[in-house]
Amino acid sequence: MDSNSHIEITPAQGRSLLEWAGKRPLKTVASHPAQLIETFSSPSLQEGAKWENACQVYHGDNKDVLATLLANGLRGRVKLVYIDPPFDTGSDFTRNIMLRGEGTLQSAVRKRVHSLGKQMQYSDTLDTDAYLQYMYERLLLLRDCLAEDGSIWLHCDYRRMHYLRLLLEEVFGPENYLNTISWRSQTARGAKVNARYFPFSTQYIEIFARNRVAPPTWNVVRKQIVMREAEAAAAFMRDERGFFRTSDPGSYSFESLKALHAEGRLYAPYGGHIVVDEESRRIYASHGGNIGVKYYLKKLGGNRYAVERAIDNLWEDVPGLGTTPGEDLGYPTQKTEALLRRIIAVSTNPGDVVMDCFAGSGTTAAVAQKMGRRWIVCDSSMGAVQTTIKRLQLVMTRAAAHPRTRVVDRNQPGTPHNTQDRDVKSPADAPGCATHFEVYRVGTGVVSCPDAPAQARVRVERYTHDDAQPVIRVMIEDYSSPSIAARWADGEAQSRAPVAGWRNLVERVAIDPCFDGKVLRVALSDVPPKRRDLIVGSYELPAPLGTTLVAVKITDVLGEEVLVTQRV
Repeated sequence: MDSNSHIEITPAQGRSLLEWAGKRPLKTVASHPAQLIETFSSPSLQEGAKWENACQVYHGDNKDVLATLLANGLRGRVKLVYIDPPFDTGSDFTRNIMLRGEGTLQSAVRKRVHSLGKQMQYSDTLDTDAYLQYMYERLLLLRDCLAEDGSIWLHCDYRRMHYLRLLLEEVFGPENYLNTISWRSQTARGAKVNARYFPFSTQYIEIFARNRVAPPTWNVVRKQIVMREAEAAAAFMRDERGFFRTSDPGSYSFESLKALHAEGRLYAPYGGHIVVDEESRRIYASHGGNIGVKYYLKKLGGNRYAVERAIDNLWEDVPGLGTTPGEDLGYPTQKTEALLRRIIAVSTNPGDVVMDCFAGSGTTAAVAQKMGRRWIVCDSSMGAVQTTIKRLQLVMTRAAAHPRTRVVDRNQPGTPHNTQDRDVKSPADAPGCATHFEVYRVGTGVVSCPDAPAQARVRVERYTHDDAQPVIRVMIEDYSSPSIAARWADGEAQSRAPVAGWRNLVERVAIDPCFDGKVLRVALSDVPPKRRDLIVGSYELPAPLGTTLVAVKITDVLGEEVLVTQRV
């Protein structure tokens, strides 16, 4: 990925449907060198990791990144493209910067007192014409990345939904349209309940196939509704075998209906019974009405029952971030893991490649990793890249510590019924699950991190325990940031005490015991999983033979990065 070149773009497949000022086709695009800057391997799987199982995070404009990937062999290899692009809101999106440590999120007062204010993440302020050209170019590139049996899922809202549908028809062809998902992303509450013309609580996902004739990969998944006995009694009928619902027998043959009757699975209304007329080969209810086929709820134990239902294009059972606060990373426009789990389960199989070129908080990559898919994500925001890297390190570290653990708990309290998707595949044993990932920088004008006037004092030494191999001992003794200090001073001074310690400022520590001066190959990473947790600050890892250059990268809550190296 080190050469500059121009690649040709396949023309749009549909007729021109939408015009805007400055519309121009994308015939060629320049690719750029991709600079590898960091790698991470899950601790128990570092040895023997293979390149084909490596996943990738890119920092750069997604147009540059997509061109580079196409020039380096990705054309036609991606099974799923999910994108959550800017919605053309005309707004700037920020995140709240909080100090780490116990109690920083305990109450509204503490949250205010421990806040360092807001930090810009990305701007969504293009005018309509510029926005449409921006999306048009990227859709053309994404279409060329897709496999013949692949699909694209474009997440949007009411602002540009209809424009984007026409763009997709132009790029992919109207014959490749599959569906539009309406997702209830939130429930109206507070002042929204009094909104004029009804409050906005729905977002949309447009689905197009690369080639519908192929056909696109499509796994049928069903939602499982879990309820208590009282809820089941209110919604279902009951007999000696349990709770059940009925369905019209439709085109069942006489023999099939007889078999169902023998199993006790035919229902006669009005207190009647089932009559089997062999002579006329007819089955009917004694008191009239239509017979039904019984479908029983599954008994789960503990007075809990489950029933499976088909999934259509109205998704009211997938929670938004407001009802899953445990997932909230503080990144604007973050989507929930349950949403991505359903999309990935339907449109891919284990080992397939999933792409998201608007990575944001990294939800797509995190869920794809848990489900045994390979993934490629990129973002132009360094804050998004840092959030994604940190999240992925937590996912891989937990998977290495508990390789058989399946992260599939999607029961959400506070909804009418708990729901859970049942995937037809088994993500826990997926053969394509990545063992490490790589971080690249692509394009001109992209810097590795914000200006970092921060300073760290780190002590590194080689140490040998009794009858043991030598280790590298890394001790972070201090960290200071003028940027954080300035933000702290500008806050509510009357409510503030001095910062408890330097560890409250640090978001992540990454250590490479054999640094080559170019690529940080992370052998040990300290990523506190919760906001109240702090980094450890003192670490040991196996020492290589001979003299080595140890690199310690410290990332603080503002995203500033400090790299300290020492030869031991």
